[in-house]
Amino acid sequence: MANPAGNARGRAGTGGTGMSGGWRIVVLAVVLVVALVSLDALVLAVARPTANGHHYYLALGNSITFGFQPDFNFTAGFVDNVFAELDQSGVTDEVNYGCGGETTTTMISGGCLGHLIHHNAYSGPQLDAAVSFLRAHPGRVSPITLEIGANDLLPDWNNATCSVGSSFQSDVTTMDDNITKVIVPRILDALKYPGAQAAGDLVMLNYYDPFIRDCPSSLDFVHTFNAHLAADAAMFRIPVVDVFTAFGGDTGMAKNICQYTWICSVQFHDFHPTTEGYKVIAGAVETTLSYPGAKAPPAALPMGAAAPRLTWGAPPSALVPREAARVPDLVRPRG
Repeated sequence: MANPAGNARGRAGTGGTGMSGGWRIVVLAVVLVVALVSLDALVLAVARPTANGHHYYLALGNSITFGFQPDFNFTAGFVDNVFAELDQSGVTDEVNYGCGGETTTTMISGGCLGHLIHHNAYSGPQLDAAVSFLRAHPGRVSPITLEIGANDLLPDWNNATCSVGSSFQSDVTTMDDNITKVIVPRILDALKYPGAQAAGDLVMLNYYDPFIRDCPSSLDFVHTFNAHLAADAAMFRIPVVDVFTAFGGDTGMAKNICQYTWICSVQFHDFHPTTEGYKVIAGAVETTLSYPGAKAPPAALPMGAAAPRLTWGAPPSALVPREAARVPDLVRPRG
């Protein structure tokens, strides 16, 4: 896109026109007015999400972001529910890059166990795909939910002995380093565009305790896990969606866990949320985002450091990185 002010300066040259100095001043004034009006119209257009094309909700994470259920219902996840409530906020499209089995390491380097099954197609590591998508759509992606870490630490819990394995501390350190040194910094950097501030609301999610009925002591394990996620998020002033409290917290988790997950199912005995559980997670996300039309879940409270609300905006299309054009733009539009 040509720069209107640049064009105006180009027309202001002297010589070879046959115009008097007075007429050149008049013409220059008219050109400058037109340029300023055009620039003002551009600013107004990018400040209003629904007035300037598509705006996206980007979901990043593992099988919970994917919306996995053991009965193969993959269309009732929390991402689907959040997207349904974002209409009043001008969000037109859902992009779900969640990958079943994703860890913080595979998110960075690739090799996710569920890489063959995505809601939205991409190749390579999820983080690379997310960064490319953000750069390809500057100022048009908000909110972004990041739900990651469960598969880093779940292997450290032994539900038969209700105990934590010896690799827990090293795995926690790896998770913290991956989140704070690579994943979040790259996402935040990709949210920026040349000559402007970051645009987009990023939130992280913590986790419920699916083991609490068999092992009440698992609360300590999950509290430690969530405390690390909260500390990681606080380093960047990112709000944390308090899924743990939404699922009942210390006092109500055991009562709700059979209803909100498949863990008590004789057929499946799976820790993933049920359709109702995903609705509860979605409610907690919506409450934390505080977007227009957001619905509050039962007992859901936002957790983590407060972050300033970031605003919509987009640079001229000419500033979109060339390499971003290679990212498949396969999204779920409204309707």
